[in-house]
Amino acid sequence: MNFRDFPAFRDLTAEQFQRFLSSCQSGTIPADRTIIHQGKPGSHIFFLSSGQVRITLNTDLGERELNVLSAPTVLGEISFFSGELSSANVTTATDVSAIAIGFNTLRARLYGGDAACAIVTLHLASTIAERAAHMTQKVVDFYGHQAEIQSTTHNLFGEWSFL
Repeated sequence: MNFRDFPAFRDLTAEQFQRFLSSCQSGTIPADRTIIHQGKPGSHIFFLSSGQVRITLNTDLGERELNVLSAPTVLGEISFFSGELSSANVTTATDVSAIAIGFNTLRARLYGGDAACAIVTLHLASTIAERAAHMTQKVVDFYGHQAEIQSTTHNLFGEWSFL
């Protein structure tokens, strides 16, 4: 995938895209490199055009893998918007091609009125909102099945006593 094909860049002119890229670092990140650390402040938004990353959590029972994501994907944007510490580890599973923009650089360009950064940020926020709406629907669906779950649980275990 070409970086230009990312939805976050879809409304940029060629000139705006080049100006945005001028504020980014680009290259290949080798496999087995942790690029986002759980519990640490985020520092960059990563746009991955090739490769895979592992998303893991540090728990009391050790490290737990949540998912493996393949490019194209964007990472670190939640911490940029929320200001919260990173909620998971992100480690390259393969070599990945990426561009990264530092939070401070992006903020400075936004405050400076950079239209390209404003467009990219708007698209990232829109994607986050879509994900939140999808998660909310999953919660609604889950709670919609609660009566069925309670009835089934009662039917299965209603006669048992654990006392």
